[in-house]
Amino acid sequence: MAELASKHSSVIVLEDLENLRESNKKDKEFNKRLGLWFYRRIQFCIEYEARERNLEVIKIDPRGTSSKCPRCGKKLAENKHRILRCRKCDFIGDRDVIATLNLYKKYVSKYPRCGVPGVTLNAPKPDESPSGVQGSRDEAMTSSYTNLYKS
Repeated sequence: MAELASKHSSVIVLEDLENLRESNKKDKEFNKRLGLWFYRRIQFCIEYEARERNLEVIKIDPRGTSSKCPRCGKKLAENKHRILRCRKCDFIGDRDVIATLNLYKKYVSKYPRCGVPGVTLNAPKPDESPSGVQGSRDEAMTSSYTNLYKS
């Protein structure tokens, strides 16, 4: 991840796991700590690699990121296993992908770049496609590309 961020002169955005509350029940508390240990260990490795490359790592509060629609902001409902659906705008997506989109939105609202949220320093010109991306900007913004899974 650090190598990819370095290649694109990007910032690494991670969930801030430090303030997550533990459950009061002993067996659930142990399971949660064990699960969080894995993610915290991964984050430690990512931060270590980022520091070696002089990259910035930003931690964002993850509350609500996997339960809020990234399109309209309303609460999402279970559609299938790990797949959520917005009842207002019909957005459908995997819970982890939705959390990633919402973390990114929180990041750009808190740390705007170039004065315009979401525009990176090395963004392509408006009329050119970024390398490795097929199709035009207009095709990517059509509603058929918005839903990650068909219902």
